Amino acid sequence: MNKEHSGQITVFLSLILICVCGLICGLLESARTAGAKCFLQTAAYSSMDSLFSQYHRKLWEEYRILGLEHFSEEAAEEEFSGFLQPYLEQENWYPFSVEKCQVSERKVLTDDSGKYFEQEILDYMKYGIWTKEWGEDMTAEAIKGFKEAEQVSDLTRSMEIQTKDAWKLEQALEALSQCFQEQEERRSKASKKLGREDGYGFCREGDQLIKQLNKVPGLVEKYEKQADKLGERLAVLEQEFEEKQADLSSSVQQSFRAELQEYRAYTDKDGERRKQITGLSEQAKERINFVRDVQKEAEEVEDYIANWEPDDEDDELNTAALWAPVQRHFSRYVPLSLPFEAGIKDKEKEGLLKKLREMADKGILSLVLPKDAKVSQGLISAENYPSHTIAFEEKGLGVLDKAMTAEYCQVFFDHFCGQKEGGKVKAGEEITQGKETGEGKKQEGVAYELEYLLVGKELDEENLTQVIEQLLAVREGLNFIYLLGDSEKRAEAKTLAMVVVGGTGILPLVSITAFLILGVWAFGESVADVRILLQGGKIPLIKGRGDWQLSLEGLLEFARQGSLGTLGDKGKGLTYEQYLTIFLLPVPGTQLLYRMMDMMEMNLSQWQPGFRMEDCAYRVDMQMEACGKHVYFSLGLLKSLLGNTEFTYPVGIKASRAY
Repeated sequence: MNKEHSGQITVFLSLILICVCGLICGLLESARTAGAKCFLQTAAYSSMDSLFSQYHRKLWEEYRILGLEHFSEEAAEEEFSGFLQPYLEQENWYPFSVEKCQVSERKVLTDDSGKYFEQEILDYMKYGIWTKEWGEDMTAEAIKGFKEAEQVSDLTRSMEIQTKDAWKLEQALEALSQCFQEQEERRSKASKKLGREDGYGFCREGDQLIKQLNKVPGLVEKYEKQADKLGERLAVLEQEFEEKQADLSSSVQQSFRAELQEYRAYTDKDGERRKQITGLSEQAKERINFVRDVQKEAEEVEDYIANWEPDDEDDELNTAALWAPVQRHFSRYVPLSLPFEAGIKDKEKEGLLKKLREMADKGILSLVLPKDAKVSQGLISAENYPSHTIAFEEKGLGVLDKAMTAEYCQVFFDHFCGQKEGGKVKAGEEITQGKETGEGKKQEGVAYELEYLLVGKELDEENLTQVIEQLLAVREGLNFIYLLGDSEKRAEAKTLAMVVVGGTGILPLVSITAFLILGVWAFGESVADVRILLQGGKIPLIKGRGDWQLSLEGLLEFARQGSLGTLGDKGKGLTYEQYLTIFLLPVPGTQLLYRMMDMMEMNLSQWQPGFRMEDCAYRVDMQMEACGKHVYFSLGLLKSLLGNTEFTYPVGIKASRAY
């Protein structure tokens, strides 16, 4: 009995041990499977890190932009699998084989309107070198200040045109006055002919007098056309001011309103003169008829004298008595004249003031470039670069993001006044990016990168010209705002205006001429400012009295000579590069990002022909399917039925990595 019971216990214990061992192996396999998945996930992320460690070195060294260069998703998949292979070959508790590995999503730097490229820039600026000199409030203030300066510059130039139209009106009056002077000369000569009893001579002079009188209607019509043009342009100018005044400070608005009232006062005053001038055409006709009547009388007297025959030998012809009525008649002739003073008195200074603006029209670069400076003739075929080949949707950037992006451009991109460390070009070289090839052609490239970011034209010279024009406009506006607040300089301008138009001229004409003088003075000062900046100097954003360069006499001498003399740099303010950085703030954000990509492609292509920003990945999502093998579980007797197939299980792994 005891032996039988012992056998039963042994069998029972064996069954229990088998169950316990199965349970333990199941628990071990479950734990191992969980560990295997963790191991495989770690292997996948480690492989992704290895993949992204192959970032483009030159892109990082030159621009601090991280990008994984791959020309296709297949290449990325192949390299990922290569980095994963050492983990699969390990002889450990986690045997696996990769069944499938593919990129589920890949984002490159040029995708989503430059979103990822922008993020790279902002990450570097926030955690890299940004000094935070440009806060959000300061950035917004700079944008507003520059916009106001540009609006002031536009309004000033429009008002200058209006002043020149007023001068043309005065010139039309001068032409009338000159015509009246010639009439007076002919009248005087005709009167002398009558005094000498020369009827035929009188008639000849009378014909010349009539010829001058016939000019009057045409001159009056010319005056009226110019007066109409002046009124129409004034209406346009007032409308332009209404559209721009929202961007102007209250003090500047007040100054412009006061000047517009002077323009309106001039046109209103001219309305009174116009009534007097319009009547001159009819008065000229009346005088023509008057002269012809006197000519007829003179011819009758001449005929009478020629045909007179005395009744006897003692009769004498009393010619004085015959000519006396004709002389009395002609003495009642009233010469035409302007009932007021008109015209520009100092023609030389008028011409110099006009010449200042005309100088800029003939070529702004010649006015502002330093002596012996050469302008790069580099070019870029923009249609081959991201800003033209990639469709993007414009999106707004935050004010602070704009400030950081602009400062990034200042650090990494070249411009006219210099090049960055490790840069590719030298400012002032005739062809800095264009070396001669074997065929005698020049390689593509531009030297003025910041200027390209602002303008986006293909030619260096065109980009530089437009940037300088913008810089001139801003400096002109800022200088003009300063002049409006300087009572001493305004008094100087008014004194010169009185010299130009005459102290006894129409007072509104003196005022609007003084305004024009302030405008061209601000322009001349801005030319001096830009030249200093292009020489590597500094100019304060808002000038004080001690920062002013050009006197009124110096301005007129500038107009005479066509160039400025030696200019002094006060050594304070902003550099050319800093001005351009501020100009970048209002540039549409997405457009700026893609132009930056253009420059990066252009420069990196010198070291790596065919380099493209669109081949550089910012983020890659990888989908992997692997097959794992059980270690604590075997098919056992089922192998004979199923063959030697191992009992495996699938595992899906997702791995994502971004810079």
